Amino acid sequence: MKFKGFFAAILTLLMMTIGLSTTVTAAESSKLADLQGKTWQGTRDGKPGEGSLFYRLEFGQDNQVAVLKQSGGFNKVENQTWQLNGDIVTIQSRPGDEITDFDGASMKFVDSEEMRFTLGDDGFNIHKWYQYRAYTHVLFVLIGLMLLNELCRRFKWSNHVLWFILPVVLIPLWSSYEISYWFKWVKLYSVVGAAALFTLIRFTKIGDMKWAKFGAAAFLAINIAEAVTQDFSMGNMANILNAIGGVLSIITLAGWAKIHADKSKEQDMIWPAMTTFWIIAYDVWNIVFVYLNFPGSATAQMMVLVAATLPALFIKKGTWLQARAFTLAGSFMYYFSCPFMYESNVVVMPRNDELMLAAGLASFLINGAYAIVFFGGKFKARKLQTSM
Repeated sequence: MKFKGFFAAILTLLMMTIGLSTTVTAAESSKLADLQGKTWQGTRDGKPGEGSLFYRLEFGQDNQVAVLKQSGGFNKVENQTWQLNGDIVTIQSRPGDEITDFDGASMKFVDSEEMRFTLGDDGFNIHKWYQYRAYTHVLFVLIGLMLLNELCRRFKWSNHVLWFILPVVLIPLWSSYEISYWFKWVKLYSVVGAAALFTLIRFTKIGDMKWAKFGAAAFLAINIAEAVTQDFSMGNMANILNAIGGVLSIITLAGWAKIHADKSKEQDMIWPAMTTFWIIAYDVWNIVFVYLNFPGSATAQMMVLVAATLPALFIKKGTWLQARAFTLAGSFMYYFSCPFMYESNVVVMPRNDELMLAAGLASFLINGAYAIVFFGGKFKARKLQTSM
């Protein structure tokens, strides 16, 4: 009887072990299905001089993975190897590889849609990528921000909620995410502050004061200057060319004293001297800036620019600066509230060293062309005034 009891215990333990092994095997099989043939993407803040870092991982069937890394001045794809142990994925570079960011790191499955990269004290999230969802998100950003702009134009109360209340109420939420790069925080509160100032210009007597009008123009100049500083700090030729384009954008700003709230029902803030040529040159400069420094958000930020430009050109002219502040502030608040939506739905723009240099040169040339037109016009006007 004792032998039978001992044999039963051994048999039970063996069955439990087999059952556990089957469960583990099934779990690993599920994880393999989430990896093989799938694309995962992640974005994290880089060190000074790197901008934002974007990674794209295309897992193959034979433990091969194509690793794409993009950052300021760096753009490369390398084939490396990956292993799955339980719910931990590891990636190993090969001798001579330049992308060694995953060596010694572990990526643990949070769920079937997300992994957590960990290397010492460093960590960020990597998301499974779906093409249809990513393109849908790009359109969502464009349409959503255009609707936001119209909401702010037509309903006074929405401005108070969006630009005075939410930026304070949402601080605990925004601080809970791992957004540590100083540039993003500076941009967030500078554009929210501008949207708040524009609200006061539109709906209060502050709009008649010169300091407020100067402040509206200064917001734009400071906004550009922040990015120019970032570009110059990168030190790459493409960034330097784009930075010069940004400087030209600043020095060709004119007519700030004529900024005012019009007498329409919407009480829009109008900048009459803001020309279509300047707006297009600015848009080129800005998208090149994001393309060079924050490749993971370049496509989405292009939509942010378009969301401000289309209404200013086709719905109501003269409102571009107002629209720019509303859409940019709205996009940053959305990103800070739901960073995973931006990071998991990146649509990668074509990018290599030649394209980056061409982009920087295009920004330099178009802003240079506008500067020639701008100062040429001023010279002719002064010459005509002198002759009279």
